[in-house]
Amino acid sequence: GQTCDYPMNLKIITAFILTTLLTLTVFTCIKIIVTSKNEFHLAEEYLAQNNISTAINHYERALHWYLPFHQTPYQAAERLWAIAQNQQTQNQNAEALKTYRILRGAFYSIRSFYTPGKNWIQRCNDKISHLMATRFVESRKSPKLSFTEKKSHYMKLLEAERPPSTFASIVNEVGFFGWIASVLLFIFKALSPEGTVKKKPAIFFITAFSLFYSIWIWGLFNA
Repeated sequence: GQTCDYPMNLKIITAFILTTLLTLTVFTCIKIIVTSKNEFHLAEEYLAQNNISTAINHYERALHWYLPFHQTPYQAAERLWAIAQNQQTQNQNAEALKTYRILRGAFYSIRSFYTPGKNWIQRCNDKISHLMATRFVESRKSPKLSFTEKKSHYMKLLEAERPPSTFASIVNEVGFFGWIASVLLFIFKALSPEGTVKKKPAIFFITAFSLFYSIWIWGLFNA
């Protein structure tokens, strides 16, 4: 009887783990979409009140809650760009520089094995290098480098960003799903219906959890 039940139990456990992971993924996606929209609407309200700094903060948060094919982060990027351009038009160059950097940094902060918003990053690089070169030239009576040379120098520095590690990103995903699966398998395989702990399966799944959790943490810091 036990040999017949084992494959069936394995199928049930596997189905439960897959269903749990799918449910967690769906709810996470819903959370990201809803939070991004809420942050965007808050930013719109503050922008209407001419509270620019608070609006920028919420647009940045809306962008951080990024999901592929979700348009709200890109709408937030358009608003940040428009704010920065308006600041630049009004000769508020320090504020404009800060806003361009926020927009650029927001896209870099959400990259994993690929970098979204590359077009936005390139546009910000051009604006940031322009403003930094202008500030450099204006701050010196007789600068050794011309505006064009200094802008080119800053542009090279901005474009020399270290790309994310594809290997570390993949390892991060493997570690994340691994430690979740280890916990679920511990519950179903290391605990008896009476609530007692089965020693060998418990040691195995605790070790697996520790390994996958360590891998996940390593991936977070090195991606």
